[in-house]
Amino acid sequence: MIAYNRTYLTNLAIIKKAKYWYAKKLLSREQFTSIENKYIINFYSPALFIRIGLFIFTCILVSAAISLFTAFFFLFTNNASTGFGIFICLLFTTGCFIALEILIKKKNIYCSGIDDALLYSGLGFLFGALCFIFEDHFNNSNTILFYSILFLPILVCAVIRYSDKLISLLLGICAYTVFFLMFLKLGEIAKMIMPFALMILSVSIYFVSKKYRTKQNLFFWKSCMVVFECVTLLVFYLACNYYVIRESSISFFDMHLAQGEDIPLAFLFYILTALVPVLYVFYGLKRKDKVLLWIGLVLIAAAALTFKYYFSLGHPEITLTVAGIIMIAISYLSIKYLKTPRYRITFEEEKDEDNFLKTNAEALVIAQSFSQQGQSNQQQNTTEFGGGDFGGAGAGSKF
Repeated sequence: MIAYNRTYLTNLAIIKKAKYWYAKKLLSREQFTSIENKYIINFYSPALFIRIGLFIFTCILVSAAISLFTAFFFLFTNNASTGFGIFICLLFTTGCFIALEILIKKKNIYCSGIDDALLYSGLGFLFGALCFIFEDHFNNSNTILFYSILFLPILVCAVIRYSDKLISLLLGICAYTVFFLMFLKLGEIAKMIMPFALMILSVSIYFVSKKYRTKQNLFFWKSCMVVFECVTLLVFYLACNYYVIRESSISFFDMHLAQGEDIPLAFLFYILTALVPVLYVFYGLKRKDKVLLWIGLVLIAAAALTFKYYFSLGHPEITLTVAGIIMIAISYLSIKYLKTPRYRITFEEEKDEDNFLKTNAEALVIAQSFSQQGQSNQQQNTTEFGGGDFGGAGAGSKF
């Protein structure tokens, strides 16, 4: 199943929740310290910038290794065949995943940048090997569909094994690509109901992800479920957005529209373009669902741009000024209204583990510094005063 240590992952979640409770003053410092000492986390998870640096450094190492290997091969032969491409891709796929598994088990790396780089590199090399193997077997109309179907189970296995959010995003895109291209082959009627089919599929996946996100046995894949929710919400809106429907009908479905002519059911798609983001925000606030809320706010801007594209006033500076004034007014009224918590919604910053780190950063740095200094003194102190081994202060007979 998952490659990372389950005990450490569980402890990480417990410490994160404890920080949240401590930041909200539901735990005392002694209680939090007791929890932190009991639930040990031995993962190597550096800060963001160090993680980015390790990711880049690992990518450079992998690139240097494959370049060196290729150059060494060309010292003996100048024949760059497809077989060589397959061999080197499979070789580095195996190498990346073996190194990844060893580092996870031996060094307990977790979201360190190194594991990310090795995982993405390994999957990239594997995809390259599959492209080399099947490059002459399929025509252009089926290439994307075939490779999507071929790579779909590989991405599923990668998500199950490593619980990576970016791979989860690629899995969602790959699944929708397979559905879209397969559904497209059903004929003209399928082309007409494609938006509704995508909306039905998105609703189904959304509620399944929402349900399984709370399952205890799927706790380690909670972040992946959140990614699936985001993908389904975005695809649902794209499937009912007027601009997307109109342009995709021209590009994919060979629909020819005369000047001033509109697509079928245009009025319905105009309504959905404006209504869906508002519903996202409404239910996000009602259910205290941050995913729905933030995506809804982003899609409100997308809806505004859609209507601006087709119903322009002809004066962008006036439109932007008016829109800015309206947004500032809404923001001001909302902040003023929510200063006093209403319906369990408030303008105040939510206290979580990030706030804990902000408010306790100085104490953490001092504690860490003294801890490291104490360890170094203990390691350097080779003078024994208790038994007379050295220094002349003991009662023993040894010098």
